[in-house]
Amino acid sequence: MKLLKQIFHFKGIKIGKKDKTLQKIIVIVLLLPFLLLFGFLTYLLLPQLLSNYILLIVYIILFIAVSALATFFIYRLLHIKFWFFKKLENRRLLLRHLTENRIFYPIKRKDKKDKIKYPAVYLKQNKYTIIVTLELRGGQFQDKFLNIGGALEVTYSADLMGRIDEKGFVSYVYSADTILGRISAKDVRVVDKGLMLMEDVFWDYVHDPHLLVAGGTGGGKTVLLRSILNALLRVGVVEILDPKQSDFESYSQLDVLNDRVEIDLVQMMNKIKQFKENMEIRYATMRQFKKDRNEKELGNFQSYDLKPAFLIIDEFPSFRASMLEQRELMPEAEIVMASLKQIILKGRQAGFFAIIATQNVKADDLPSTLKDNIMTRISVGRLSQFSYEVIFGEENKNKYFKYIEQINGERVYGRGYYGVFGSPAREFFSPLMPKPEEWEYYDEFETLERLELEFDKQVTVVKTYTGQELSEELAIDYRVFKKYKSEFETAGQEFEKTYSTSDLIMFERAIECRKSGKTYQEAISEAIL
Repeated sequence: MKLLKQIFHFKGIKIGKKDKTLQKIIVIVLLLPFLLLFGFLTYLLLPQLLSNYILLIVYIILFIAVSALATFFIYRLLHIKFWFFKKLENRRLLLRHLTENRIFYPIKRKDKKDKIKYPAVYLKQNKYTIIVTLELRGGQFQDKFLNIGGALEVTYSADLMGRIDEKGFVSYVYSADTILGRISAKDVRVVDKGLMLMEDVFWDYVHDPHLLVAGGTGGGKTVLLRSILNALLRVGVVEILDPKQSDFESYSQLDVLNDRVEIDLVQMMNKIKQFKENMEIRYATMRQFKKDRNEKELGNFQSYDLKPAFLIIDEFPSFRASMLEQRELMPEAEIVMASLKQIILKGRQAGFFAIIATQNVKADDLPSTLKDNIMTRISVGRLSQFSYEVIFGEENKNKYFKYIEQINGERVYGRGYYGVFGSPAREFFSPLMPKPEEWEYYDEFETLERLELEFDKQVTVVKTYTGQELSEELAIDYRVFKKYKSEFETAGQEFEKTYSTSDLIMFERAIECRKSGKTYQEAISEAIL
C-alpha cells in the first residue's frame, strides 16, 4: 500500500496554457446569456432602432455597459463564494507568475510565433491550503524554484507554512482563505488535537507548552483570552492575574473563578509562587504514582488522570514593571520571576502551563529564558514589525507581516498570526464574538462547574534535598552529580539553594538519556524540555 502511494502520489494538476484559456472560456460563458438577450431584443426592436440612429447608439452603449458590469459582478462573486473558482484563479496567478518571470522554455518555429512550454509545476488546493510543487532534477530553473517560496507568498497574499523537500521536487505549503476557518467564541473547546482556536488551528499545550499572546489596543486580545478561558475552565483549573483590573476582575465573583482572579500586586506575586508550589506537589504525586505502579519512567500528568492547570498573566510587562518599581518588593520579585521560570521550564510534564499576554513586545519585556521556552505564539491586531520579530523568532525575520483592516470590503477584527517556535507563522483569526443578546462570557461562565486540583490524591509531602542528598537519591557519585549540575547551568537552568522534587525528576531524565547513549548536552536539553 505504501509503495502504491509513492507511485501514484498526486502532486496536483500541472500548470499550463490551458489555465489561461479556461479563464477566457468562463468569461465567454458568463457573457453568452447577455449576448443572446441582446440578439433577441435587437430582433424585436430592429425597425425602431434603424429609424433612430441616436436611439441605436444609446441602446448599444447601454447594453455593452450593463453586460460588462453584470459579467464582472458574477465573475467576482463566483471567485469569492465558490472554492472551485478560487482554485482556477490561483492556477491563473501561478501561470502569470511563471510567464512574467520568464520561467518557461521558448520553442523556435519557422515562420511562426515561438511556442512556449512550461516546466513541471503543479498546484493542489484544499479548503485552507495551497500546495505548489515544482520539479528540480537539475533543470534550468532549479535555483529559482528553490527560492520562489517568498515570491509566491506575496502572489497569493497567503502565508508560507512550510517547505517540503523530496527527491526531485520541492513543495511550498501556503495557508489560503484562512478566514473561512474562523469559529465562534462559544465553540472554542479542548479536543483531541488540543485547544481549537480555528477549524484548522489547535494549541496542543501538551506538546507545545505555554502560550504568548500579543495584541495592540483594540486588536481583539481580550476576546481571544476570554475565548481561551471558556475552553480551559471545562478541563482544568485556571488562575488569572489581571494587573489592569478590568478584563477579568468581574469574573472573580463567579463560583468557577472565586479566589482565582487576582488584581492586587502582592497577591498576584503570591499566586505565582503558589502555582509553582502546586506544580512541585504535582511532581511529588506523580513520583509516588510511579513507585506504586512500579514504572521505570515517570509519565506525564495525563497518564495519571490528573487535570491540567493554567496561569494567565495579562499585561505581563506592566506586572513585571510594577514589581521592579518598588524597592521593598525587589527581593520578592526575584523569587517570583524564578518561580515563573520554573513553571515554564518544568511545567509541561506536570500539566502546569503559563499563558502570558502583552501588547507590543519589546526585547526586554520577556526574559529570553521565558520567551525561548514558550512554544506557541499568537498575535492579533496591529503590531510593530520589531514586535513580530521578537514574538515569532529568527525563522520569520524575513516574513512580511501584513496588517489588514478590510476583507472583501468588510472591517475585520482579531486578525493576526499564529506560530509554533521554530516554524513559520501563519495567518490567524481569533474567535468571533456572538451578538451580546445571543451569548455572553459571564452568563456562560456562570453555568460551568468549578474544578479542583486532585490534592485529595496527593498525599506525598513536598520534599527538598541538599546536593549530597539528591546525589544519594539518584544513586550516583556526588562528583557525577556536580557534572550534571554544571551542564544544566551552562544550558541556562538555575537552581535554588535546595533542590525540589521536580529538580530530582529532571536529573533522573538526564541520567536516563545519558544511559541511552546521548551526550551530556543532548541529555540536558531533552531533560529541560
